[in-house]
Amino acid sequence: MDLRFLKVLTETPSVGTACQPVINAITRYLGEDYSSTLVPDGFCLFQKGRSRPSDLKVLFVSHMDEVGGCVYGARADGGFDTRAWGNVPEVFAEATLQAMDYLTEDPDLSFRVHGEVKEVDNEKRLVLFGEGIRAYRTVWTFDEQTVIDGDTIEGKALDPRVTLFATINALRNVDSSEVGLLCVMAEECAMDVARKGVTYLQRHAPNLQFIANADVPSIANLGDGRLDLPAIRIFEGRNFIDPSFGITVADRLASEGVEFHLSAARSGSQTLLFTPLAPTLSIALPASTVHVPRYRMSIQGLQRCISLLEASADGALNGAF
Repeated sequence: MDLRFLKVLTETPSVGTACQPVINAITRYLGEDYSSTLVPDGFCLFQKGRSRPSDLKVLFVSHMDEVGGCVYGARADGGFDTRAWGNVPEVFAEATLQAMDYLTEDPDLSFRVHGEVKEVDNEKRLVLFGEGIRAYRTVWTFDEQTVIDGDTIEGKALDPRVTLFATINALRNVDSSEVGLLCVMAEECAMDVARKGVTYLQRHAPNLQFIANADVPSIANLGDGRLDLPAIRIFEGRNFIDPSFGITVADRLASEGVEFHLSAARSGSQTLLFTPLAPTLSIALPASTVHVPRYRMSIQGLQRCISLLEASADGALNGAF
């Protein structure tokens, strides 16, 4: 595994549908052997070579965006009202924050800002202060350096970037024109944005046979969760994620020695939106917590997650399930 790229991926800011910095990082990493289809404010689909969506039989799905927020109008006190998602305003106000223009493609153009909790319309909200903020077009998130030490990765945006890293590597390792990766925007704040991807696939990828969505829940929200072991979630909150299919696949993969466990989660992801398209798995790799400035995940768990994604794709391509 290229842990240098994992560090880049987790440190790069991308919020809401302002995801071009992460898209650029993925594009550079995959190189000329892969092509992409970008739908602004929606998704980016990566495929091997010059293959077309109609060639797809297997699809990995992950989201790119992290928690944070966007700026609204200017205030008389010199700050800006904001909309925040992912955690309460106090968590952001106590953290080191960075901001960027919504249309920026270069993460080096991000700049330091700070937040304060103010009473706005009888609610506690985050007010943002700093040079370079522009009303209605600045987004912001945590500003942290990622540290990888032994089996531990610690930093911001591990949700979703660690499972995004897993799907990118599984895509490369399976190395098939029949396998693609759909990177979705705005899952943390506007999950319906994924419907753009679903609609696109309905129109252009009629041969899909298998989908795996990978995401990072807090370990507290995953049944029998272990940092070093990925899971197949057959339930996300109250949602059924093809449980009969999931159990069948789990039995097959377990018989092959793939390391994972069958589970359910209290929290949800965008998986449910994709289930009408093809039999679908929900893959989870937990973190110590999520949506805070720094938290931890396991490198061994990441390696096993990549192997689980690869094995499930190989099984689908070979008609094993």
